[in-house]
Amino acid sequence: MPDVLSKVAPKNNALKIARVGLYIDSVEISTVKWPHADLMSIVQANSGSLIPGAIQDRVNPKIVRRHLLKINQPSRLCIETLQRYKAYDPKLSIYRFHLAMDVISIYDGITREEVIEVFATLFHLRYRRGSDELHDEDGTIYSVRVKGRKSRPYRNTAYYTTRPSKITGEIDAIHFEIRLERKRSVQAAGINDPADILSIDWNEFVAKYLATKDIRAILEKITRRGIRLTCADYPDEDPAYIERRVRGLNRRLGLQHASIFPRYHPKQFERVKHWDCLDIEQDRNWASADVRCDDKVGELRCLLPPSKSVKAMGPIIRERL
Repeated sequence: MPDVLSKVAPKNNALKIARVGLYIDSVEISTVKWPHADLMSIVQANSGSLIPGAIQDRVNPKIVRRHLLKINQPSRLCIETLQRYKAYDPKLSIYRFHLAMDVISIYDGITREEVIEVFATLFHLRYRRGSDELHDEDGTIYSVRVKGRKSRPYRNTAYYTTRPSKITGEIDAIHFEIRLERKRSVQAAGINDPADILSIDWNEFVAKYLATKDIRAILEKITRRGIRLTCADYPDEDPAYIERRVRGLNRRLGLQHASIFPRYHPKQFERVKHWDCLDIEQDRNWASADVRCDDKVGELRCLLPPSKSVKAMGPIIRERL
């Protein structure tokens, strides 16, 4: 990679590498009652796909504690309909939330390979456990390996470049997702109702959960120091052989990734400043178009109970960092 990218990060926001468009990739709602048939029909018409699920009792699997509804690529009307339906079912809540970003354009002087390197290795999920491992599954890289973990992670990220963009249709688009995987993490992001999704500030949301750390320069400095000290301990060995071994060890440890580097060098990682390298479109993108269902929306309005029967919102659950 050219030296220009290694020099701009310490200057703090000296260079933007690409413009990205953000959109809602999926929303999973949870409710005690099975969703009304009209709601299911409206959501299906205003989303990419609809996947029902359930949370079963651990002792007696025949007992369903809550019903789940995973909505992929919802439209604006879909979110508004969910908010309208919440008046009928006050116990409806957002169970998971995935925000996606696709690269819309790469700026002059920057190649696609350079942008891919930033997305694949320099993005760091905030509040990530140091003991978590990266996971590569069918070309998709996750910040947290879920399999083998004692509990489901609160947050995760997903990155891939092998599928078309859902908003532009570009083949092999650079795609990145910030995933809030539990209800508590969704509430900590300020999303208590479906309508809160429409008022999210994209810049604040991305800055809260994602940090870009250009660790390449400091990693090279640490690597050269390790090579020098190892050559001093083994003067009879070929320096080129020692360098290959040291660099190979760093690659096996995954030190080139900003999420693995702080496990071994936490102080050096903290000294690296955040690199604001992306221009985020403020206009909201939607992967699915609105499909008006006036008759069914009218039927949903008939389901609304008197206002006094709607329970007041409880206290917000604060997330433990």
